[in-house]
Amino acid sequence: MFTINFLIYLKKINFSLKTSKLYKSLAFIIMFVIICSAFFYYYENNTNDKIDSLYDALWWGFVTSTTVGYGDIFPVTMQGRVIAILLMLIGVGVFGFITASFASILVEKNLKKGMGIVDVTFNNHIVIIGWNFRTESIIDELINEDSKIKIAIIDKIDENPYNNKNISYIKGDAWKDKVLKRANIKNAKIVIVLADRSLENYEMIDAKTVLTCLAVDKANPKVYQMAEVINHSNIVHFQRANVNDIIISNELESRILVRSALYKGVNLAIKELITNSYGCEMYETTLNPKYIGKKYEKIAMEFLNKKISLIGFFRNNETYLSPSKDTVMQEGDILIYIADNKII
Repeated sequence: MFTINFLIYLKKINFSLKTSKLYKSLAFIIMFVIICSAFFYYYENNTNDKIDSLYDALWWGFVTSTTVGYGDIFPVTMQGRVIAILLMLIGVGVFGFITASFASILVEKNLKKGMGIVDVTFNNHIVIIGWNFRTESIIDELINEDSKIKIAIIDKIDENPYNNKNISYIKGDAWKDKVLKRANIKNAKIVIVLADRSLENYEMIDAKTVLTCLAVDKANPKVYQMAEVINHSNIVHFQRANVNDIIISNELESRILVRSALYKGVNLAIKELITNSYGCEMYETTLNPKYIGKKYEKIAMEFLNKKISLIGFFRNNETYLSPSKDTVMQEGDILIYIADNKII
């Protein structure tokens, strides 16, 4: 995969070099140095004891044109000195232009990347569609979980809010195929679609999100897709768009608020569990084959001895919290636990 990405990068550099006419400039200066070196050899060969062959003249020509000037070979005739002056003047100009062009290509690429007009080359990355007050918190949590995680943001803001090589930005409308393609949606592992709360028409917020989810599902039916929903009655539309996880933000916030009001300790526990910036967090892990056929109670006690609190498991698209202690674990079960760190 690294080789493929490197070849793609070289191809882009090659295209930039062609469009900036750098190849023509390099060809010109090389031909000019060869011609000047030939004349230098012609005039200096019989009088300069430093020149024994045309190779010596070529060496002198390239050293002089780059203004390095080692001093091992120098002209002794008037014609040779005139040629040296021409080489130095032309060399400074052309090599200066070449250096500036290379720098310009690199700067232009970084500017384009920041403006969201450079295609994403990540694989197995997370695509976040929509920039709002939640997006920054989501990205911060993802980075705290894994500092090497790859993220692509799609929106129409002016520039990339992050100066991070692992966070790319694509400017455009996410329901357009070409924009999703630029975000390399086919190789993404998760897509998070956030509600656009900037829309004046409240009813259109979910409509826009559904449209985006449909476009994502068409571009990559296998990607795990999450969507923020405003109106509970619109869930059916998201299900038709094959959204894997539907988050009804208003209801979730209201329920957390009620639990916090009724139970003060629960309030603090919820705050700790939903962030990885401090305290314990909730994690999941696929059931180890050695636990298949064993009872839930035995596994829970083994975890507890490791300072890990097992709270349930996920099976056949259903979550079982605080299950019966006699529940027999099966192949494919996903254990849900609370711990200081993701340690299993």
